[in-house]
Amino acid sequence: MGLIDTLKSFFGNLSGRDEIRRLRRENEELAERERKAIAYIREKTNHLLTTIGTLPLRHEELDDRSLLEVDPIGIVCDSFEQILEHMKEVNAELKLAHDEIQGIFDCSDAAIFVLDTSMNIQASNSQARKIFAYDGNPIGKTCDEIICRTKYPEGCIFTSIIASKRAERRSECGRVGRWFNVHGAPIKNRFGDITHVVLFYTDITEEKRVLDTLREREGMYDLILDNASDLFQSIAIDGSINYVNRAWRTTLGYTDDDLATLSIFDVIHPESVDHCREIFMRLLAGARSGPVSFSFVTKHGRIVPVTGSVSCNFRDGKPYATCGIFHIMSGVGQDNATAGPDKESRAGGQRAG
Repeated sequence: MGLIDTLKSFFGNLSGRDEIRRLRRENEELAERERKAIAYIREKTNHLLTTIGTLPLRHEELDDRSLLEVDPIGIVCDSFEQILEHMKEVNAELKLAHDEIQGIFDCSDAAIFVLDTSMNIQASNSQARKIFAYDGNPIGKTCDEIICRTKYPEGCIFTSIIASKRAERRSECGRVGRWFNVHGAPIKNRFGDITHVVLFYTDITEEKRVLDTLREREGMYDLILDNASDLFQSIAIDGSINYVNRAWRTTLGYTDDDLATLSIFDVIHPESVDHCREIFMRLLAGARSGPVSFSFVTKHGRIVPVTGSVSCNFRDGKPYATCGIFHIMSGVGQDNATAGPDKESRAGGQRAG
């Protein structure tokens, strides 16, 4: 440094000019740091406000000086603490609701599965494990692994629900050596899109076995009745015809379509109707029936005098049907249009007293 520069520096220090310049530089640096700090605080405050669902701060609402005095970050942190505390309470309530739903699941006699749209099991109950006898955790496995045990089963209810977006049901569905009634329903989001499908499998194996046995017996009884020569009928309490055997249809000539619209009193000879109606009402009231005699009228108008017996079946203390079996007293009656007065009188006179 030359002599002149040395002298300038000496006299400048004496006058304080260098110190003033230094202080100015420091002030500018501090002001820049403060500006950056305020911008950072405003940015992070707005970010936090946006995160909790609040609109960001505007400069006209809170200027830079007030921003530091108010301490918005501290206020937002307090809000976060309240939110977290509320979330803990909500989570506790959700866990309780989950446990209650799981309890309901496990109390059900049906096997219940909740599937996502990729057929993956998301939830199931204890009855599902008992009925389908699978090992390990089924969560994440596909329903065809656990339930159907085959790829793309015929008549898949899950596929139908996804396609129709409606609840579906299947009856007597065979799976893993058992029989089920299956009910399924979609769960949709607010846009109407399916997010999950709930399936209920009700085990009807035992019921089906009993029903199959009853059907076999019913078929056997039908075979016996249809090969009998006597006329057999079952009549509902309103007089409609539940069942007649082959001999009844062949003798009287009425078809199944006719029987669907007829009352038993439509096929009884007019002179026998009042007497038969009286017997019918007594049976419904619980009276016992002895031998009865009356006359049918065929579809083509012939009179068929019969004799036999009628009884009433009760269910839970209430009548639900009468059953009668009748033997033709003579050959199929004469045509009503040609029968003489004496013959009609004799046919009508063979009623029970």
